[in-house]
Amino acid sequence: MLGVRCFRAASAARRGLRLKSLALLGLALVMGRPAHANLTFNVTIIGFDAAGTAVINNALAFYSATFTDPITVAIQFHNMATGLNASSIAPLYTVDYSQYRAALGADATSADDNTALANTPVQANNPVNASASVQLKSANGRAVGLNTPGTLINIAGFCNYTGDGCIGINEAITSTGGGGPYSMLAAVEHEIDEVLGLGSGVGFSQPWAEDLFRYSANGVRTNFLSNASCSGPSGQGPLNYFSIDGGATNLDTFNNCDNGADYGDWVTHTPSQVQDAITNGTGNPFLTASSPETVALDVIGYTRAGTAPVPEPTSVILLGSVVVFVAGVKKRRAGMRKGQQLA
Repeated sequence: MLGVRCFRAASAARRGLRLKSLALLGLALVMGRPAHANLTFNVTIIGFDAAGTAVINNALAFYSATFTDPITVAIQFHNMATGLNASSIAPLYTVDYSQYRAALGADATSADDNTALANTPVQANNPVNASASVQLKSANGRAVGLNTPGTLINIAGFCNYTGDGCIGINEAITSTGGGGPYSMLAAVEHEIDEVLGLGSGVGFSQPWAEDLFRYSANGVRTNFLSNASCSGPSGQGPLNYFSIDGGATNLDTFNNCDNGADYGDWVTHTPSQVQDAITNGTGNPFLTASSPETVALDVIGYTRAGTAPVPEPTSVILLGSVVVFVAGVKKRRAGMRKGQQLA
């Protein structure tokens, strides 16, 4: 997707992500929406030349044209000297699953939304690990009308910014900046996807939004455990895949082993896809309205252009549910190795 989630350089160790409960923020409020809007961005761009800046702006334009959520997402972009790309997100919010499910139902607009909701049960506990909660990124929460503002992201040597995410790109090793083999557009889109909400909580305490659509077989959701084994498809772990119809259709396969890449990214494809965890540099990937990454953003709460709201009749936004603010900063490592890792 044209956005702000970029490829990062692969490293031997998996990127760190710290989850720590900070404070109760109070009642979750459902915010009113205008009938028509576009997703907008408030961005700071640091250290890129004119060509690199144009790539970032083109990526952002895709999201604004594709999604009509009346929210503004704040992101800082900076040109990194090492690695390929990296990102850090604002602290995660822990939200009652029942509240998030009701918000998704009220926000449904597309055929894909309706298919996904038919396979996402209305109940107290989430269907992934049976806890009462899910964790949302700040922009994702606001897309479905929850009060989840961006906050301070303070990662030494990488980011000190108040917003929804920080993204670093090494323009010099991309085809845009230095004649390198890696697409800067794909890298930027990869990271924007994650700032907006894609990714997995596998290996942590609670599932993230996209984990509601993570399957290991038809009708069988993931066991939500880290997988150290890297056997399986493309050598990237036991089969886990993205599906919106209860596991009947595999829309794309998740990277699912402890190989230093994200569990929420795809396995390596030839030609490469935007959300591949480790890119082999083939092809020139970019997002379209039908890309699996775009579908994923749609079903976790974003509204695709050209659709009109058709809420589920039984959906009710649960006012009064408590939202917990959780520090969930994802930091990418710089180091290069053979192949490039999409953080």
